[in-house]
Amino acid sequence: MSLPPSGWFDDPERPDTYRYWDGAEWTEHRAPKSAPAGYEDNSGIGIVSSGWEQFKANWVPMLAIGALTCVGIIVGGALIVFALLSALDPGVLDIAERVFDPDFNANTNPADQAYLDSINFNLTTSFVVLGIVGALLATLSIVMGSGTSTLFLGANHSGQRVDLRTSFGIAVRRLPRWIGIGLLWAVVGFIPLVLLWALAIMATPFLLIAVIPVTTAVVIYLFPIMTIAGAGLLLGPVDRPPFRTALALVKGQWRTVAMRVLVVNLILAAINIGLAAVNLIPLIGIVINLVGQFVYYSLQTATSVKLYASVEGPFADEITPSSGA
Repeated sequence: MSLPPSGWFDDPERPDTYRYWDGAEWTEHRAPKSAPAGYEDNSGIGIVSSGWEQFKANWVPMLAIGALTCVGIIVGGALIVFALLSALDPGVLDIAERVFDPDFNANTNPADQAYLDSINFNLTTSFVVLGIVGALLATLSIVMGSGTSTLFLGANHSGQRVDLRTSFGIAVRRLPRWIGIGLLWAVVGFIPLVLLWALAIMATPFLLIAVIPVTTAVVIYLFPIMTIAGAGLLLGPVDRPPFRTALALVKGQWRTVAMRVLVVNLILAAINIGLAAVNLIPLIGIVINLVGQFVYYSLQTATSVKLYASVEGPFADEITPSSGA
């Protein structure tokens, strides 16, 4: 017997409420009968709760994305380390052999101290090439991991089941636009702000009296808009400018959206602080922290999708059921 599709139905445990059926099992999302059947809790806590449900339903593919991302980061980091070691003169093996000799003591033996002083760091071609390749690989792994997971959960939210390969392909196609718009935002927003602070500090500290509150006001106002714009850059149609689209979506409900974003980020920050504390526990704390970081970043991605959907942000045809992807 086939299971009913996902949706809001009478709660079998509470007759006075609706409960959300995800297509496989009952979730913990409930709404009073006075609310419409399509009710969705878009408060900050509701978005985190909904994001948690989405993570639980998709933790296996999210784990696969995280594992591939970590592989890319590790390989990129290994290339950077190898580049640094290859630039040493003498070579790292010679240095290790000398330094780890039981008789080596730079504090009492001038010859040993002179050997340490003779070690050079040469800016070789291999160092530059390997360092750049390693940094690019690690960065692209992070970017593609974030993009793939966001697109995958975005498609899942809109009701379109796409596999990881399809999500990765969409992320690859959007990468140039993603990077280009990100750089444009940096040039238009971040760089002028840094220059303004540099000018205030060099000219006279009294200018900070004006710069600090202006900067604070701009950051507070733009933060919820940039949060929606960042999600829309991946989830939205490519023919719509993400910042202007986010501005139009948030305009008129800025206070509501800002409160949602604030609550979501406070909860995520509390989780991160808790994980940092757990990391202090020897051995087992490291394992718990690794698992917790996976849950944290997955939940962060899921809540970004939910925040974008909460303001009725448009989803691209590639990740909506009508596309037939």
